[in-house]
Amino acid sequence: MVFNDDKFMLKNEAAEKLYSQIKDQPIFDYHCHLDPKEIFEDKVYDNIVDLWLGGDHYKWRLMRANGVSEEDITGSASKLAKFKAFARTIERAYGNPVYHWSAMELKNIFGISEPLTQANAEQMYHQLNEYLVRHQISPRKLIADSKVTFIGTTDNPLDDLEWHQKLADDETFSTVVAPTFRPDQAFIEHGQFSSFVEDLGQLTGKTITDFQTFVSALEDRVAYFADHGCKASDISFTEIVFESAEESELDCLLQKGIQNQQVSQHAIRQWQTAVFSELCRLYKAYGFVTQVHFGALRNNHSVLYHKLGADIGIDSMGDQTALAVNMNRLLDHLSVTDRLPKMIWYNLNPSYNITVANTLANFQANEAGIKSYLQFGAGWWFADTKLGMISQMDALAEQGMLANFVGMLTDSRSFLSYQRHDYFRRILASYIGQWISQGEVPEDYEALGQMVQDIAYNNAQAYFKN
Repeated sequence: MVFNDDKFMLKNEAAEKLYSQIKDQPIFDYHCHLDPKEIFEDKVYDNIVDLWLGGDHYKWRLMRANGVSEEDITGSASKLAKFKAFARTIERAYGNPVYHWSAMELKNIFGISEPLTQANAEQMYHQLNEYLVRHQISPRKLIADSKVTFIGTTDNPLDDLEWHQKLADDETFSTVVAPTFRPDQAFIEHGQFSSFVEDLGQLTGKTITDFQTFVSALEDRVAYFADHGCKASDISFTEIVFESAEESELDCLLQKGIQNQQVSQHAIRQWQTAVFSELCRLYKAYGFVTQVHFGALRNNHSVLYHKLGADIGIDSMGDQTALAVNMNRLLDHLSVTDRLPKMIWYNLNPSYNITVANTLANFQANEAGIKSYLQFGAGWWFADTKLGMISQMDALAEQGMLANFVGMLTDSRSFLSYQRHDYFRRILASYIGQWISQGEVPEDYEALGQMVQDIAYNNAQAYFKN
C-alpha cells in the first residue's frame, strides 16, 4: 500500500465512493484565527518557514518532544536551521496528526510526494522557497485554490474591523471574511479585565459603573459587529459553570474587577454565569451562532510562558467535576429565560464526549425547524486527530443526529490548514464506508452520499445563514 496516494485514509471501496462525492466540495471555514489584514494585503511568501512553522504551536510542541533546542524553534536560529530541526522531528513523528498534515500539505499544495526527512531537508527547503516565489503563493491564492467560500475570523470586541471592511469592499476577492465576536476579556478572571472595561467605556461613550451599564456597552459592540457582517461569537472557558447571583453582587464584583482586587472562585463562577447569560441573550437577538470552547488548561510551563507568552504549545486538556449538572443547568436557564441561541459546543477532553452530546440532545426543541439547533462541534485542538474525530462522531451518532453535523473547521492561524478539511473528509468517508461494508446501513450511495456532502459543506452553510 502506498503512503499518501489518492486512497489515503480510505479503508475500503465504499469509502472511496463516498469520498469521490465530497473531495471537490468548497470549504465553509466558520472558525479560524487567520489575520484579515494578512488576507487583505496578500503578500507573497518567500520563505517556507514563515508560512509553515511561524506561530504553529502544534509543530513547536512536537519539536520540543524531539529534543530540539528552543533556539531552533522560537529563537534566533536561521530559517534553514529551523527547517532542518523540523525535518529531524517530522521524520520520526509517525502516528501524530502533524505527520499526516505535513505530508498532505507538501503533496496537495507543492506537488511533493516525497516525505520530508533530515537527509533531504536542505534540498527541499530551497525547492519550496523557489516554488513560493515562482507560483506567487499568497494568502488569497491559498484560499482560492482551496475553494474557501467563507472565513470566520476571531476578533476582539474592541476591534474597529477595518480590515474586514476593506475586504468586504474589495470586488476582486469573492470569499466572505466575517468577524467573530470573542469577548474573553469580559470575564473577571482575565488579566486584562480592568483595562478592557476602561477601553470599552471610552469606545462606546458609556460610563460603566454597574453590571447593567457593562452589559449595555457590550451590546453596542455586538451591534457594531452585526453591522459588519458578523455571523458568530466564540468564547473559551476553562470549565462550564452555573452559579446564580444577585445584581447587587455583580455590581460589587465589577468594582472589584476594575480595581484589580482578588475575588474568590465562587465569585468568578457567578460572573461567568451572568455575563455569558447576558451575551447569549444578545447573540440570540442579533442572530449570532454561539461557539463555546471549553476544557483548555493554559500556559502550564511557567518558565516558557514568561519567556515567550501565550499560544506557544504549553497548554493541556483539562478536567472538571459536575460537567453534566452545570451544563444542563446553564442550558435550561438559557431556555427558560428565552435566551438560548444556536450554539456549537467544542469539548477538548474526549472523555466527556458522550456527556456533551447527550446533554445537547435535551435542548434541541425549536419552532424554526432548525436541524440540530445545538451542535456538538468537531474534535478540537488535542482532539483534532483521527481518533479524536472518530470519537466525536461516535458520540454524536449515538446520542444525536450525525447527518445534521456542521462538520470541520480549521481553528488555525495557518493558511495551509485547509488540508485538514480534506483529512476530515477522508476520515468521514471511511467512517461511513465502514458502516456500509459491515452491513450496518443500506448500501445506498445516493442517500449516504448526500449525508457526507451535507456534513462536509452544506450543513454549515445552512446553519450559519439561517
